[in-house]
Amino acid sequence: MNLPGKIIEIATAEIGVEEENGSNCGPRVNSYKAATWLPADKPWPWCAAFVCWVIQQALKVTGIPETPTFQRPQTAGAWDFETWSKKQDTTTWTKKPHGGDILPGDIIIFTFSHIGIAQSAPLPDGTLWTIEGNTDAAGSREGGGVFRKRRKLSQIRSRIRFRV
Repeated sequence: MNLPGKIIEIATAEIGVEEENGSNCGPRVNSYKAATWLPADKPWPWCAAFVCWVIQQALKVTGIPETPTFQRPQTAGAWDFETWSKKQDTTTWTKKPHGGDILPGDIIIFTFSHIGIAQSAPLPDGTLWTIEGNTDAAGSREGGGVFRKRRKLSQIRSRIRFRV
């Protein structure tokens, strides 16, 4: 399986994970946060950490190595993913604005400083399905779990695609 497919598979398996008592912490959430450069046991918004962790796991499972010109993301900032991607070799491709060019497995950066993973291509009604960490049923960027969400394309700032 290719990297985007493995990313979707791993992220989907995490749907339903929740933090403890609205604390931005918990055993599984802290493991997501450990994939970044920030302290995993401290309470901080973890949407980007979830994406970092999913990519870390997908690289391990697919056997795709990090190299001097391709390093996995370790940022805790959603918009920082754009900077990370632009520093990589041709393994990643950032498109801003996205122009509707979104495929399953793409990293989606939202206009409201949040991040997720595309689970679908855009639908005819101008939405797509995503998997996001640190959200809730209402779609907050400060939620408490990993959810599958239906988002409007107009909410998307950019997308990052893996080419491996």
